[in-house]
Parts: sequence; structure tokens; C-alpha cells
Amino acid sequence: MTRSSAFGFWRSSEIRRYHALASNGVLVFAMFFSMVPIASVHAPSLATAPVDVGASNCSSSGVSDAVQPLVLRCSIIPSDNAFVDDLFPSKSFGGLGVLIVQNVPSVPVSRNVAFLKFNLSQSLPTDLVQSLAKPLNASLALYVRLTNFFYNATVEIHPVSPENWTEANVTWNTMPQIGADSISADIQQNGTWARWNVTRIIEPVWNSSGDVAFAAVAPQTSWRNLVWFDSKEYQFSNGATSPRLDLVFVEPTLTVETPYPLIPITVGDKQVVTDSNGTAHLLLPWGAYSVSVPDVLPLRNGTRAAFEGWSDRENSSTALVSLGNNLTLKAYYGIQNRLDVFSSYGVATGAGWYFQDVRANVSLMSSAVPLPGIAGWLGGRYVFDHWNGDCQSPTLPCVVLMNEPKIVVAVWRMDWTITYLLAGLALATAAAVVLMGGRQTRPKRRASKRKSRMRSHVRISLAPCSGTFLTEGRF
Repeated sequence: MTRSSAFGFWRSSEIRRYHALASNGVLVFAMFFSMVPIASVHAPSLATAPVDVGASNCSSSGVSDAVQPLVLRCSIIPSDNAFVDDLFPSKSFGGLGVLIVQNVPSVPVSRNVAFLKFNLSQSLPTDLVQSLAKPLNASLALYVRLTNFFYNATVEIHPVSPENWTEANVTWNTMPQIGADSISADIQQNGTWARWNVTRIIEPVWNSSGDVAFAAVAPQTSWRNLVWFDSKEYQFSNGATSPRLDLVFVEPTLTVETPYPLIPITVGDKQVVTDSNGTAHLLLPWGAYSVSVPDVLPLRNGTRAAFEGWSDRENSSTALVSLGNNLTLKAYYGIQNRLDVFSSYGVATGAGWYFQDVRANVSLMSSAVPLPGIAGWLGGRYVFDHWNGDCQSPTLPCVVLMNEPKIVVAVWRMDWTITYLLAGLALATAAAVVLMGGRQTRPKRRASKRKSRMRSHVRISLAPCSGTFLTEGRF
């Protein structure tokens, strides 16, 4: 048996013994490494120690002002850490003082994967959590307690889901799916910190109000890929060698971009003015802010810029933003031209401000207005005749293309048509009355003469004993 195979046999056997002892709660560790060059290394204890789960230590550098950003550095220990073993697929190895990561060609092949979960919402300052701040830099640090005698292990860190597992129940059979993206580091010395810059792999899944989790994996089957890291339960370092997620947060800058210079912008209780490029920069603490820009900006006579919306599709000129990281807001303005409509009589409609090249409808509430006084009672009125100015049309309404400031004037004329009609009607009525009155007078005189003649020619005869009257007359 070669030296490497002998080492592999003893190491694999001892790890299985470690598992068996740990599962029975026996705090025993066999110092069997005297046959290999790493014999002088103190192996990690199997005992557990209480830790402040989810605790963080944040320190700041700089002063929060309008010139230099405040830098906040936070170190978080995991809320859960454990490893799983393919030789014991239904057993959980959480709460121990060690995190084993290995992939060695023993018989059978022995593979261990370590998992770490960090609770961000309970570890980070409230302002960072509420503003959904993302770290500028994120680094995972694991303390190397023991590595193989080759002193050249490779360990990859992968993102995993933090859901549905804890250090008490995660096993090889139930472990979360390991993400494809990874960061690799070579481990060459015991008693040192191994570090992985995990900024890239956590950025897509970062949620400062939730959890973030990782898996430590030995990617290739090799005798060199065996490492023991201290867990948060390792009791002999008073937590100094616990796994850490080191985060760097930089106070965010709000950038507001507009099309025009010297525009006043209000952010919270501060006010700034855009520079010659129409841009304003504000260095602000993490938090929520209201950002306001003017609704309208006068440009020249009859033309102005009107606020249309923000780049985040907010239509109000006052936007509410959560500032956790650098943020750029673009304020969009459109050109508006004024349409003036004048009318000496009646009520004109359509005047106002219109965006460039919009078509406006100009009209009147009524096309006819009575003359004042007795003339109006007699039917005199003003009637719409035509439009003048930037609209030449005799009809209602008039369509105006607002490609520049426009003026439209309603032209009226005096109209007596109704008066003439009323006068003609009155004359016709009077003539009819006179004519009808003359016709009714002559028949009455003829009737009087006829009655007088009737009275003179009527004769009444009474026949005796007949009981009847006989009359005779001339009608």
C-alpha cells in the first residue's frame, strides 16, 4: 500500500469513526495523524459551544456628509451551519464543531458538503434592511483547522436556496439544490482563513430582508481535497474562528438627470440645483426619500417644458424612492405650446397648453348671441362668421396643429334675420286681421234687412176647429 493510499484509508476510516462518535454524542477525537506530516496540527473538537446566532459586528469609517460616503463593514456569523455525508445520507451533521468538505477516492468514495445560512434581516442595521441595500463587496471566510498533507485543496462556494433546511435537519438526501455558479479558492495552510469573494454569486439572489446561503464543495475527486473548517460551534476559540460573511456597504448616491440646467430639485428636506448638464448628485444615508422636480419650466414666450414622468414610470413630479444603493432617476420633460383663443362674444373653448405637434380643437359654446337690450328682444343677435389668426376657417370647430404658440380669433357679425322675420310676420298678421274684420261686417247688415222684410210679409191664420196654425210668409 502506498503512502497516499494508506493516508486515504486511515483518513476515510477516521472520518467515519468521527461520524459514528458524533452521532452518539461521544466527544472523542483520535490523534491518528502521527504517521503523516500534519501530526502537529491540533484537530477540532467535537464539543459544541453556545454562540450568538445571527450576531453581527458593524463598524463605520468616515463621516456621513455631502462629500465623502460613509463606509459600513459588517461581519455576520451563520444562523445555521452543517455538513452532509454521502456515506450517511439520512443523517444530519449540524451543531458540531467542524465543517468537513471532502471528495477523496477512498473505497467507497467519501464526499462531504458543508452548508452555511446567514440571516440578514436579524443581523444588519435596520436602515440597510428597510432600504434593501446591497453590499458593494461580500466575502465568505472559513477558518482552516485541518487540511490534507498535500496542503493543496480546492474548495468551491456555490449559492443555494436558504429555504426549507436548517442545520438540525439537512442531510445528503434532503440538501438544497446547489447552484451552478461558483467561486473557487486553493487552501494551502492550516490555521489560516480561506476567503471567497462571493459578491457576484449573491447579487442575483440578495435580499437584505431575508437569508442568504452557500454550499462549500470539493469539485474533484482527489486525495488532496479534504479540509476541516471550524463551525460556529467550535468552542476553543470563543467564536473568533467562526465562519463569517464580511459585507461592505457604501453610503448611496442619488443622481437626478434632467434635460435642463439650474433646475431646483428637492430631496427630503434638502434642495439642490442641477448643473450645466442638467444633473444633480446627492450623497445620502440609507433610507426612504421623496424626490420632487418642477411640474413646468418656462422656456420662452408661449413655450414651456412640462414634466411627463420618471424613468421608473412614476407620473407624479414627486417620486418616493428607497435608497439602499446608488440610484439614478431620469426626469422626462416635453415641450408645450400655448394656444390663445379670443372671442368678443360667447364662450370660446380649446385654449390652453398643448404638447408639441398635438392637434387642438377650437370651438364656441354657441354660434349665436342675442344683442343687448331691446334689440335682443326684437331678435337682433351676433352670429359667428369665421376664424381668424392661426386658423382660417368658416366652420366650427377648427383644428390647429400646435407646433408653435398659436392665436385664434373668432370673428362675429350682426344679424337681423329674426327681426325681419318677426316684422314680416307681424305685418302679415295685421293684414289678415283687417281683412277678416271687413268681411264679417257686411253680412250682418243684409241679415237685418232680411229680418225686416220677413216681419212685413208674414201672416198668421187661425183655422177654426182645426187645432192648427197656418203661417204664410216670404223668406
